[in-house]
Amino acid sequence: MKEIGYNDLEGLFSAALANLEAHKTFVNSLNVFPVPDGDTGTNMALTLKTALAEVGKKKPVSTKEFMSTLSAGSLIGARGNSGVILSQIVRGMAASADNKLTLTTTDFSQMLAKATEIAYKAVVTPVEGTILTVIRRIAEAATTVRDDEFVPYFTALITVGRQAVRETTGQLQALAEAHVVDAGAEGLVTLLEGMLMDLKGESAGMQKQPVEAMQEERLPSEQLTYRYDTVVLVASEKLPSVEISARLTQRGDSLVMASAGGLTKIHVHTNEPYEVIQYLMTFAPIREGHIEDMQTQADAYAATTTMESASPQRLASTEGCGGGHLEVAYVVVSPGPGFDEVFRKLGAHVIVSGGDTMNPPTEAFLEPIRSCDAKSFLIFPNNKNIVLAARQAADLAGKDVHVLESRHPVQAIAALVQLASCGVDDDYVATADEAIGATDFFAVTRATKNASIGGLRVQKGDYMLLVDDKLVGTGKTIAEALDCLRNSPIDWKSKSLLSAFRGADYDESAFGGVMAALAEQYPDLEVQPYFGGQSFYDVVGSIE
Repeated sequence: MKEIGYNDLEGLFSAALANLEAHKTFVNSLNVFPVPDGDTGTNMALTLKTALAEVGKKKPVSTKEFMSTLSAGSLIGARGNSGVILSQIVRGMAASADNKLTLTTTDFSQMLAKATEIAYKAVVTPVEGTILTVIRRIAEAATTVRDDEFVPYFTALITVGRQAVRETTGQLQALAEAHVVDAGAEGLVTLLEGMLMDLKGESAGMQKQPVEAMQEERLPSEQLTYRYDTVVLVASEKLPSVEISARLTQRGDSLVMASAGGLTKIHVHTNEPYEVIQYLMTFAPIREGHIEDMQTQADAYAATTTMESASPQRLASTEGCGGGHLEVAYVVVSPGPGFDEVFRKLGAHVIVSGGDTMNPPTEAFLEPIRSCDAKSFLIFPNNKNIVLAARQAADLAGKDVHVLESRHPVQAIAALVQLASCGVDDDYVATADEAIGATDFFAVTRATKNASIGGLRVQKGDYMLLVDDKLVGTGKTIAEALDCLRNSPIDWKSKSLLSAFRGADYDESAFGGVMAALAEQYPDLEVQPYFGGQSFYDVVGSIE
């Protein structure tokens, strides 16, 4: 095939989405920190779903119109940093597309080059060893591929992309320490692999349907070619990778190998997981192994609604915008009902539901900002993985919108307290920034896997204490984990208030006991307990 018609593009991107859906669990598992926020695959899938839903509404009639519509949908549906970067890749491809009715490999190479340029510009401080590196490597390779047939062309690009993904482990210390590849990079190549499968007439993931139908209909379960998702950690980083790759690709697909710190993590889809493990044991001892039945997941997926809602019924609460024209409106991301109530009392005008594992799309910020009658807006993303979506909304809103660098809801609370005393002539942004910078935050959650982080060994099930997003200590109980606060690099002499918020699943009486212990441990601090209602994190709080 030397040309792709504009009307074939929907099938191509739908196949990419189907393949990502089939491998989403693995992409989500590529989490550096053993915390329950592995959602890169989910964010990328939801971003592309929203984009394809927009295509289904508009029915484009040229390559330019298709890519522009896909881009518009991806921009408003982008979730998490990975989703935002994916939307910028699509945006770049759209910028390079023209009104031709067909695409050649040369056209596609030009689109990839523009995608790389736009994606890099979208990130304030681009970091190598991420999805950005991989799209750049693929785009560079595209200029050297002299094949005008799409199947060998895509095959060559994916070969380069897979190698680039493997190399991300050695490019970032956090990836090397966790023995994983970059999740966004893995997601990107998984999308391209789905496209290649479609070009070859193969089924990518589960059976494809038009996106409009996917919202309500159920898909028949499909027999996967390779049933078991197999991940093995081998106690050596000096393995014959070429030999192993040749052997395992004969017995499976989706092979990923990453080596660092004397270990090699190998991922493969196969029907013979124990044979894979026995084969790898001939080279070195096995440190860990994990086998997951993807057919069961596929059957369960087919038995339920096949498309998660790309746009929740209610993206945000705008109750605070009902009082007429506002000078400044505060937009905050809240992880639970308790935080919602605190934000309302402190004068937040727009409350967007979101946090770890539930990153809101760009649309969740856009809609309330456009409907709220205010001269300017301050957005508190309250999570490092929501900042890019908030910035994208600010760029698209057409209003005076400032995105603050709050990485946790408690920082937004501290800022809103200070903003309450601001007058018309005061600098709201500077006031909020100062409060955010002066507020340390902490969180306690259970480790989702074994890991080594900054020299600290974490066992699955341990409670971890994170201070300012950095692991400080662990314990077998929440109280033991919180006891590690004394080891954190906080300047205690400048602090006077410790506020703590109880998670949705943490017993109230147990929380009260922990708070009493903190008050006794830190007699110079005022300790204030609240109900936060956040998921996954039993206790979060601030120290001001």
